This record gives sequence, C-alpha cells and structure tokens, in this order.
Amino acid sequence: MINKERDIEYLSYEEALEFQTTRIRELMTGDWQKAPGFVSRIRAAGVVPEALRSPQDIRQFPILKKSELPGIQGSDPPFGGLITVSPGHLRRIYSSPGPIYDPDGHLPSYYRWERSFAACGFHEGDIVLNCFAYHLTPAGAMFEEGANNLGCAVIPAGIGNSEIQVQVAAHLKANAYVGLPSYLKVLLQKAEEMKLELPLEKAFVIAEKLPESLRAEFQDSYGIRTRQGYGTAEVGAIAYECEEGKGMHFDPSVLLEILDPQTQDPVSQGDPGEVVVTVINPINTLLRFATGDLSSAVYDACPCGRKSPRLTGILGRVDQITKVRGLFVHPGQLAEVMARFSEVNRFRAVITRERAMDDMTIELESALTLPGNTLEDIGKRLKEVLKLGIEVVQIPSGTIPEDAGPIDDRRKWD
Repeated sequence: MINKERDIEYLSYEEALEFQTTRIRELMTGDWQKAPGFVSRIRAAGVVPEALRSPQDIRQFPILKKSELPGIQGSDPPFGGLITVSPGHLRRIYSSPGPIYDPDGHLPSYYRWERSFAACGFHEGDIVLNCFAYHLTPAGAMFEEGANNLGCAVIPAGIGNSEIQVQVAAHLKANAYVGLPSYLKVLLQKAEEMKLELPLEKAFVIAEKLPESLRAEFQDSYGIRTRQGYGTAEVGAIAYECEEGKGMHFDPSVLLEILDPQTQDPVSQGDPGEVVVTVINPINTLLRFATGDLSSAVYDACPCGRKSPRLTGILGRVDQITKVRGLFVHPGQLAEVMARFSEVNRFRAVITRERAMDDMTIELESALTLPGNTLEDIGKRLKEVLKLGIEVVQIPSGTIPEDAGPIDDRRKWD
C-alpha cells in the first residue's frame, strides 16, 4: 500500500497536488488559526480557508512577498503574527538580512532536507562535513537536522579555516560534504597543497550556481558525486536534484507555483517566472510565499521514477528582469547561454525601441574574429531560451565599459 506522506515523490503530479491541497486546507482550518497575522491577512483578502477545495483554488489567496516580511515583522514584532506558537516556544530564532527573523520550531524535520540528501546518496553512517555557518542564520543547523535525521554524523565546520577543516575531514574520514560549490573547490585545492587526501564521495551543494564544468571536475577528477538543491532561509527545502542530475525535483513538502511576476498568473511550461511556495508546516504560515527567485520548470517524466516536476535552475532575482516584446529577459538566461561559448570574452544585450517595437541586439567581444556560423549558433541558442528573435554582432574589444551591466535598456517611453 502506498503511504502518500512517505512516497509522494512517486505519485502522479495531479495526485501529489491533491494531497498537498488537503494538507494545506487542514492547516488553514486548524493550526494556522492560532497565528493572528495569518488570520487577518486572509480575512482582508476576502477569502476563507474552506475555499481551498482544489489545487487551482490556491490562486484565490494573497501572495506574501519576501520583501514584505521586514515591514510585517516590524509592525508586530518579532514575527508579524505569522507563527502559531509564542516565540519562547520555538527551538531557535535566526536573523537574516532585512532584517528578517526566521523561526525554527520543535518539529522532527522543520526544514525537510532528508529527501534532498537521500537523492544525493547520503545514508545512515555517513560522516558529513557541514560547511555552512551556525551563527544567526539557519543554514548550518538546518542542514545538520536533515543529515542527522538520515542517521549521519555531522562535523559542524562552518566556512573558513580551510587548513584545519582539511585536517579534520581527512582524519575523521568524512565521506560527504554540504556547502557552497566554490568552497568545496577551495578545500580540495588546500588538501592538494597539504598533500592530504579528502575521502569525500558525495557532495550536496547549494546557495551558489553550480557550473557544469565544476560539477564535471568534482566527479571526474575527484570522484565526488555532486548534486545541488534549492531552498531559502524562511522555507527550507524547495527542490533538489536526483541521481540523474537533470533539473531539481519539486520537494513534496511545498506546493510550488511559477508565476508571472507582474500578473501573478501561472507561466506556460518552460517559461521563466517567480518561484512561489506554500509550505506544509504547522508553525510558520508561509502561504503563497514569493521568494523573489526566477526559475522555469519541466514536467516530463524523469528516468529516476520520481514524478514531480523539476526546476531547470535559478535564473536570478525578480528585480533584475527586463521585459522585451512582452517576454521576460533575465541576465542569468543570457549568461547561461554565453557560458557555452568560451571564445566570447564579454557580452551585453542592448534593447532599443523604434516604431513602437522592441529590438534586442547581443554585442560580443572576443580576441578572435568570430565566424558567421558562430554568431548564428549563439543567436539560435538565445532564441530557444528567450523565445525572441535576436541580432548577434561582434564589436571591437574594449567597447563595452568595464562597469556595464549585462542588459543595456536604451528604450525611451516619453
């Protein structure tokens, strides 16, 4: 018999959504009624918890933007009435930039990273080098919780003192790593300098982009199976890669939407939008929490057997997007394509507007004279990603100012 709570990753997406919707409605009519700030937000929006009868009904409820949290908490400290227990009955309280105060409650798995670690190959008996900080921000403690719940021992290393970390990891035979991909590279280089061997076999990396070239280096040169995840300080786990490493599966402990940042309507499959999550958590009432992060998703079957959709990566922040011909363009999308062309040294997207029509030109600098077929290939790949027709031109090296951003919007609207 299927245990939906345990095996939800392997249910059809429709079945998983129905299960999540039922659990969220139970929270809204039950535990979340103890959070006065949540109750007042719902009342002010003119909806009642009982209105959530199907997954589509979630769109009736108000969105809570991450950028709103400092004001909400400041007007009713410390948590704006959005938690269901008194602050003194929490396990920990963190402070993130904003400031935003993050509650950590007494639940067996408050941040829910176990599925992510298991998909990376972590299991009971592993020794995990946890290279996230433990002071004020939740990262160190949240990843320790997930590893401990799988039966792993954790070395609370934090970040910095790389020489000592290498010694400790080598002596204790740490076989798993949690941290930034860039810091894993630092530790591996330091180990080579010290002529010590790090016995790492697997790494779960997060909070930074993982270039495929770096993943290949970890796996091919060092034999470290490397997978990445996505989450936030407020939410915990949101998505994670499986053994296939082809996109990050939606974590079933959150109901995830990808919405147009302006209209708040769902985007079409494969199009970029803002990640909005509702967390199945009885303590923190994160209903339709807009993270401010941009991503897109694919919904086809994954060879691993999990049936949840997958995020294709984090493209950047909502406040960095530009709209061209009604479509969103983000610097992260441009950078992802241009990273495939090593002969390109610098690039810039120039947006102009003539005869009420937007045009975008990609200017490239290179030490080489790029052949026409290379420019055509770049334009083709950008069109596939952006869904826009684009002109690609090579310009003399040194033309793009050193302080120039990746998008130069020259449109005039008056």
